[in-house]
Parts: sequence; structure tokens; C-alpha cells
Amino acid sequence: MDSMAKIASLEVLRAERSHPSTADSSATLNQPLSFKLQIRTLDDPSEPVDLTGNGPSIESAIADAVSQLCVRPIQIHHSRQLQQKDGNYQCVVTISDANVIDTANSLRMLPASTPNREGAGRYVSKSTDFGLAIATIRASNHAGLLKPLYRSNHQKMLRQSSHEIVEELTEVLGLGSLAEQKKLEAVSVILDHLNRVASAAVVTAANSPKPESILSLFDTSTWLYDSQGRKRDAFTETDLWFAWYPGVEQSDRTIDSVIRAMPAAPASKIPWIVRLFENPQSWIRFRGAIELEDHDVMHVLLGRGLQDQDEAFVLGFAMGTAKQVRWWEYHFFQFLIARMYPEPYRIPKFLHPAFRLGVQCGQETGNKNLYKSSLKTLRPMTIEAARREAGIDPEVLRRFYREEQAAIPITIASLRL
Repeated sequence: MDSMAKIASLEVLRAERSHPSTADSSATLNQPLSFKLQIRTLDDPSEPVDLTGNGPSIESAIADAVSQLCVRPIQIHHSRQLQQKDGNYQCVVTISDANVIDTANSLRMLPASTPNREGAGRYVSKSTDFGLAIATIRASNHAGLLKPLYRSNHQKMLRQSSHEIVEELTEVLGLGSLAEQKKLEAVSVILDHLNRVASAAVVTAANSPKPESILSLFDTSTWLYDSQGRKRDAFTETDLWFAWYPGVEQSDRTIDSVIRAMPAAPASKIPWIVRLFENPQSWIRFRGAIELEDHDVMHVLLGRGLQDQDEAFVLGFAMGTAKQVRWWEYHFFQFLIARMYPEPYRIPKFLHPAFRLGVQCGQETGNKNLYKSSLKTLRPMTIEAARREAGIDPEVLRRFYREEQAAIPITIASLRL
């Protein structure tokens, strides 16, 4: 019998039906099945939790138990158990959510237009019960349905990449239209390998003796060049927040079209300390405090992406448009964003040259107190026209970006400036 398995941020200590049944995967007609999971989180390994699911078949009982780990109830659409030569079973499961959400333990149907989340998972086990349970949890993780406490932080990004790989390989290999079940299984296979590659990359980077050369360990040209080998001036056709950037060279698109292509920020509550100093309605706000919608417009006007380095420059530029910045305010704000802000709002000290250059750039170009303007009114304009309206000179931006590349030469954000 398998002892435990790790999936994302949880460990499964036990997974088994609670009473003996036939060798078949479904129970007898008159005897509903009960399935028990015992789990614990990696953050608190001392407190195991027991979950029980019920249903007329082993699949429905497992789905009922695993649903308690998910943001929505799930349903298993397909499962199979293939016995291997060593006697173990390869268990494969495809699942989707049931378009129902739990609001304070009260189930509510989602609108019919809400898209289903689907996923597949695999697991090799000595027991089909254990294998199906782990495969179901992995499928839920792949589909992005596990609750935040249990899910992998960057699974959304890897899942999207996996779907794109499957689509491209299907076209390259001339496979036509894959059945949805096969497509989901292919995505799960690629997703498993991407997780291994990502983990290896993190370990390699963390153990690199030369941090300044970390990017040379990998081929970063895929971020900077298109499929024809041309350097990208912008990259807005992506849902990945760290890859997205509008670029300073774009001028004929409207501000609105670029913002609508901006990846949605992860749902999280803005910490009180960030609101205290950056909310323009706060009584203790810093110069440069700006409304969120106007802040997005400023990203586009400056051609900056969404990485920490980009954020540092945008914050500095907004402050700099005050034209006169008090020295204590300038230095204290840098202390806050480096030491006091929580993740993911913290900006490490080695990226602060971007903030400093942003302040200097805002002092040189841009209308005075631009951060106080209603920049959202510029959304219907082209970027070129909006920059003229905001008093931003693209040539000044380019000059400061060259300085930024020299000051911080080792990041993707600098390489794409």
C-alpha cells in the first residue's frame, strides 16, 4: 500500500475506501461507497485533516472528497487504470468543475456562460484507489481548481504554456483535431515536465556562484524575439504578467486597446501599508500617489511591463513629475518598498536604480504633477497622442532607459527596454 504522496502544497497521508468492496471500480447498486482522504499542508505538517466523500461509484466518492480541497465541486469524466509489468497501476483521470461555487458553505450555481475548468492527472500506484485519488488531486491542481492554500503558485502560467505546446505540436505533427480527453492528458504530461524543468531552473539559479550571469544559464532570446527572430518592440499578446510589456516604440495603438490586453492582476487584498502611502485619498500619501486606473495608463505611456523593475520606474516617474521631491520622502519611500512592503509589493534594493532614474525622468519630462491628472481620460487616444497630451517625450524615455540598462544589466526587464 502507498504511504503518502505530495501534490503542490499538500501531502496525502492516506486515501482509501472506507469498507471492502468488489474488485470492480464501481460499488454494488445498493451499497454507496465512502472514501477517506487524510491530508496535511506543508506549512503546517503537524495537523492532518480527514476528509470523507460519498457516492455510488469509487470515482464519484473520490470526486466528493477531493471537492473539499477545491474552490468549486469537481466531477470525474473519465478514469482508467492500466496494470503495468511491475504490478503497479497507472491511473489516469480527467475532471472538470461543476460550475458551482461554495459561498460560506452555501452552494450557488454559476452563470451558464462561465467556462468550465478542465484538467487531467496521472499517478502510478500499488493501489487503484490511492492512484485514482492522487490523479484526481493532480488534475484539480492542473485545472487551477485547488484552493489557494494547496495550489502551486505558478501553475496558471505553466498550464497556459502546456496548452500552447499541445496546440502547436498538434499542428506541427499534422494530428488534426485531438479528442478533448487526449488533449487534456497531453497537457497534463507536458505540465508535469514543465514543473520539473522549472524546479531544476530554480535550483540551478539559486546555486549559481555568479548571480550577475544567471540569465546566461538559459536561452532568454525566446522572451525578446518573435518566431521570425526579430526583436520584439512589445509583447502584449500574452496572459503572463511577467512577459507582458507595451514597449516605448508603440505609438499608433490606443491606450484602451493595450490596457484591455493587460493580464489581470491576481486577486489579492492590497495591504494596508501600500494603501497608506500610495492611495491618493490617504492623509499620509507620498507624492506620486495615483489611482489604480491612472497607474495602468502610466504603464502604457512609459512603455513599461509589470515586473518589479518596471513598477519601480513607474512609481519613481510619478513621484518625479512633482518636479520638486523632498530628499527625505525620496529615501524613505525606497526604504518602505524594500523593507516594509510585503510580497508581492516589495521591490528589492538592487532594482532601486530604476526608481531613481524614474524620478529623474519624471522631473525632466511629463506635465507637472502628472500623477494628479485623470489619465484614464486618455484611454481613447493613440499612445502617440496621449504622450503629447501628457507632455512625455519618447526620446527622453529612451535616454533614461539606456541608463537603466547600464545600471541594471542582468534582468529581462532591462534587456527588453
